[in-house]
Amino acid sequence: MVEELLNILRLLDRFVGHYPLFLYLIDPQHTLIWYNQYMAQRLPQFRIGQPLNCPRGLWPCDAICPECQETSYDPRRVHKHLLKRSLDSEAREVYIEFLSLPVMDTHQNLQGILRLGVDVTESEKLQEKLREKEKLFKAIINSSSDGIIFLDRANRIVSWNRGAEEIFGYTREEILGQSIERLIPPELIEIGELDYLHKELRAKGEIKKYETQRRHKNGRPIYVDIASTCIYDEQGNFLGISQIIKDITSRKELEFELLRTILELSKINELNEILHSTYEEREILRIILIAITAGEGLRFNRAFLLLVDKEKKVLRGELAIGPSDEQEANRIWSELNKDYHYLKDIVRIYQIDLEGTDKTVNEIVSRMEVPLEAENHLFIQALNKKRVIQVTHGQLPGPGLYSLDIGDSDVFQLLNNDSFVIAPLYSRQEPLGIIIADNCINKREITTEDVEGLKLFASQASLAIENARLYQTLEQRYEDLQKAYRELEENQKKLLQLERLAAIGEMSARVAHEIRNPLVSIGGFARLIERKLSDNPTLRQYAGIISEQVTHLEYILNNMLNMANPPKPEQHLVDIRQVIERALQVLNKTFEQHRIQVTSHFQDGCGPIIGDEMLLQQAFLNLLKNAVEALESREGNREIHIEIGAQDRHLEVRVSDNGPGMEESVLSKIFESFFTTKSRGTGLGLPIVHQVVQSHNGEIQVESAPGKGTRFYLRFPLAPEQEPLEARSTDGN
Repeated sequence: MVEELLNILRLLDRFVGHYPLFLYLIDPQHTLIWYNQYMAQRLPQFRIGQPLNCPRGLWPCDAICPECQETSYDPRRVHKHLLKRSLDSEAREVYIEFLSLPVMDTHQNLQGILRLGVDVTESEKLQEKLREKEKLFKAIINSSSDGIIFLDRANRIVSWNRGAEEIFGYTREEILGQSIERLIPPELIEIGELDYLHKELRAKGEIKKYETQRRHKNGRPIYVDIASTCIYDEQGNFLGISQIIKDITSRKELEFELLRTILELSKINELNEILHSTYEEREILRIILIAITAGEGLRFNRAFLLLVDKEKKVLRGELAIGPSDEQEANRIWSELNKDYHYLKDIVRIYQIDLEGTDKTVNEIVSRMEVPLEAENHLFIQALNKKRVIQVTHGQLPGPGLYSLDIGDSDVFQLLNNDSFVIAPLYSRQEPLGIIIADNCINKREITTEDVEGLKLFASQASLAIENARLYQTLEQRYEDLQKAYRELEENQKKLLQLERLAAIGEMSARVAHEIRNPLVSIGGFARLIERKLSDNPTLRQYAGIISEQVTHLEYILNNMLNMANPPKPEQHLVDIRQVIERALQVLNKTFEQHRIQVTSHFQDGCGPIIGDEMLLQQAFLNLLKNAVEALESREGNREIHIEIGAQDRHLEVRVSDNGPGMEESVLSKIFESFFTTKSRGTGLGLPIVHQVVQSHNGEIQVESAPGKGTRFYLRFPLAPEQEPLEARSTDGN
């Protein structure tokens, strides 16, 4: 059978012997009995009959090499081996892949072994390079601090590097084959994050820098940055998803801290704007307490404000805010948050209820009073040393002993709480007070951020209180200055008035001495002539004119004398209606000459007043003459209306006309002596009215506007316990 095989091999060698194939035949004792032409050319040192002990190749060996020791060789089976050798004729190493085929007879006895070797050096070197690169790639992946994982089409994890182990805490053995959902927080699964990522990957093929949250083995959240890529084979079939996961938790924590700081500063800035929106100290105190306890503010449950009383030298409770229980707190803030979403709106709408919601805390703060000299007291320590003190579960900060006594109680008993924070309020010159804040209702821990926020806000609050007090001081000084200026102006006016009156008095005395007697004589003779010349109308008219002018001169002279030396009014019961009626009778002819319609209405219950009838008549004559002069320029109907009424134990007389009215600039000066808008006026009529009314403990006011006429209001105190007078109305020409 071996001979038949040899004949076949020799025949085959004639046709393919030059092909680069190592083909040889050995007997069961590993002796070379045939080899092809190519082998003879490449390995001329081999001879027929040469023993080949190596079962894998064709190099003679004196002993079994380590490669043979690794494999138990069965010559009855087909074997495939790869050998790396240096041929004698060449220095370079080659890779030859051998296929060993056993030659069996019909009884399955081994007759020999036919071996076929192929030079696979090029492909094997490529494979070797590929293996080196693969080894390098695996080393890079395993040494990366980023998590690099691969998901199959069912979202199962099939690759997991060391970086992923460090990020998530799972070993390869624990996580391989598990669903990626094991790493995703349940809330993100519920909102469909995984479906969203798959949709984006199908549309784009990759997702870069997707920041999200994942879950550590111990359950804590991890912030990650994920880059995902779809992986396909050469035929374009989808294999799975490769993900590179970067742990950005530290960066996110810094970002959150920065954001928190920005929000805190923004909140403090908003609080600062609200604080400086008013200069009322009580309003600022209210804003401070609301800002400390509002959910949009510093979020404390309760706040107590104590201020320094410099006169009594104590630190005393001023104002507080806070609910008495959790149910009340929830009700208050839910109502506010439902309608008001900004702190400024809450500050605007919420008022501290001293008899309702905030009654309990204000009863507490009203009991807080500590002498400023008690330097070892906890409150005074915070005040004098200008430092924030936090008390946690009754533990006081630092070494040393603090006094906690407040009256017959102590701080803990009064607050009914042993965890709180104290922040001082102080100006540039002196301490102002302290703020006490706690979370007595919801028992939320007071964090470092809470303390720092309160400290910063207390500084702004101190500035607002100081500014309010400075503003109040400035406002008071301004008012004092204005008052002093008004007094000075008034004194100057009085001095000028006295100088004028002195001049008038001196002049009046001379005028009275020089012209009163001639005036009396002229007036008497004029009236006598007027009576005697009844048969000569012309001369009688001339005598009447002389008489009227003398009366006018006497009126002016009386005004000047009264202004210069105001007579003291006599004290008699005076029926003001009779005074006005006599004045109307005196001026009746004047009303007729000027075509003025005069009406009057006297209310029931108008009793008499105490005063001087002659002075009052002079005042009403002046007032009515002023109305007549005002109506001279009016075209059409001219009206004067007089009303008398009683109210609040006072008699009020209203004298109005439908004249042209007065400008504001004129209205403010009508009671000044010698002020007049008429070319022939003396400027004494209305000042005398003002003087007479004041001398009767009365008041005079005036209303007027251009085109709307003028109305004077004269108010006199009624005489005590007098019978009221009957009402009366009159109309006349």
